[in-house]
Amino acid sequence: MSGLVAVIAGGLSHERDVSLASGRNLVRELRAEGVDVAAYDFDRNLLNHLERDKVAVALPALHGQFGEDGEIQTLLELIDMPFVGSTSRACRVAFDKGTSRELLRRAGIPVPDSVGLSAQTFRDIGPTALMEHVLDRLGERVVVKPSQGGSALGVSGVDGLGELPSALVGTYAYHDDALIERFYKGVDVSVVVLESDEGLISLDPIAIDFTKGHEFDFAARYTAEFVGLSVPSLPEELLEELRETARTAHRVLGLRDLSRSDFIVSPDGSFVLLETAVTPGSTETSVFPFACTQAGTSLGAVTKALVERALAR
Repeated sequence: MSGLVAVIAGGLSHERDVSLASGRNLVRELRAEGVDVAAYDFDRNLLNHLERDKVAVALPALHGQFGEDGEIQTLLELIDMPFVGSTSRACRVAFDKGTSRELLRRAGIPVPDSVGLSAQTFRDIGPTALMEHVLDRLGERVVVKPSQGGSALGVSGVDGLGELPSALVGTYAYHDDALIERFYKGVDVSVVVLESDEGLISLDPIAIDFTKGHEFDFAARYTAEFVGLSVPSLPEELLEELRETARTAHRVLGLRDLSRSDFIVSPDGSFVLLETAVTPGSTETSVFPFACTQAGTSLGAVTKALVERALAR
């Protein structure tokens, strides 16, 4: 392929460091595939630099706000630059967990039981009047998370009424809207979906094992000693159901090129889909590179193919 590929990483979100790590890995992998590639930060000079360097196609590796919420995609659409990944409109839908989960639920995909609660309501109504009703509905053990964002930032597990208000305050530091969801005991499993000439394909499901006590730890997710990736020991019928559900979620949300759906699979074989990410992490401890290796290929080869698809568009 000809032309310069711009890997756009960094940015100003809470996930900047993760994005930079993804960007470095993508640049290294693409160079190993013989691709002319350079890294660009998401700052006020970005558009000028992309046009100055006559970039042929962009590869957003931004996580969180400005990267997965449709902002960088809007900018690239404005300058008519081909890019890998979903359109700005699809990103906005997928990025908000409340909105995307409702679409998935309507499509018959199981999603967690949850309650949405804004910071304004929390302040105006007060925790005493709310918390007991929330736990009566969802159970004593819940997970609190921002309605937008990833990498477990602002996420915490809660056991009982006493811990819930402080957990919400921590979540509101990252976003004004929180989701309180039922805790589901089981295995964390992620499925990467790719678009190819043959249509949508799912890479093999990957199990994520977090060291006890680090399940909701941001740093642990990017530290090899605290997170392990493996092929889950689940029946093939269930693995295929997860693959198909991930493809369905990709279609329902109107995504393009690639996505990663995250599930909790319970011991009885039931599962819920937590979220579908539009820009899967590409760090050395991320699911995406591991899933590529398990499929007998590499992150670089898969990403090069996605870049070529974007150019062809």
